[in-house]
Amino acid sequence: MRREKQTIDYYDRNAERWVLSHGGGEGKSYWKEEISRFGELLLPGSKILEIGSGGGLEAAELVSMGYDYTGVDASQGLLKVARKRNPEAIFIHSRVEDLDFPESNFDGFWTAATLLHIPKNKIDRVLEIIKKQLRPGGIGFISLKQGEGEAIDEPNGRLFAYYTQSEFSDVLKRNGFEVLESKIRLTEGEITWLVFYVKTLTKP
Repeated sequence: MRREKQTIDYYDRNAERWVLSHGGGEGKSYWKEEISRFGELLLPGSKILEIGSGGGLEAAELVSMGYDYTGVDASQGLLKVARKRNPEAIFIHSRVEDLDFPESNFDGFWTAATLLHIPKNKIDRVLEIIKKQLRPGGIGFISLKQGEGEAIDEPNGRLFAYYTQSEFSDVLKRNGFEVLESKIRLTEGEITWLVFYVKTLTKP
């Protein structure tokens, strides 16, 4: 729990600076192409949940596409930025572990670069919670950093959990998610992203 708190504290302390360094000043989402593909998999007007809304760049894109949007984030600092950018959108302060919407409430979910802060020994529980928020057949987007094991990003104390593509595919499958598509996205720096489009398995 201490490591997760350190991660949240980092974003609270550095919210505006972090947003500016991650495309916030340009007003363009790094995940614009992925959002477009996400939209192709969803019905128009779908009710969607963003887990880890950050500075609200993706929220702006998703709202503009006509979705019934709700965003959650564990950082009050990031939520302040997101609300300023999207005054009409719904944002809720919550860790993913504490989500308590009515069961089967959403048609889809979007979580970019958020589950990478969940310790590996808790990822099954977190995916179980996410799945409960979705209707059977719900569509999801997940991005994570490629790598192995876990690490603390010194000196700021953020926890990162890394996965290989096959490793996280197995994690998804054992938690009741069908992998519709997956890809590896390279950046100009040293980060390699794993991207997954998933579907919750329908109940028998």
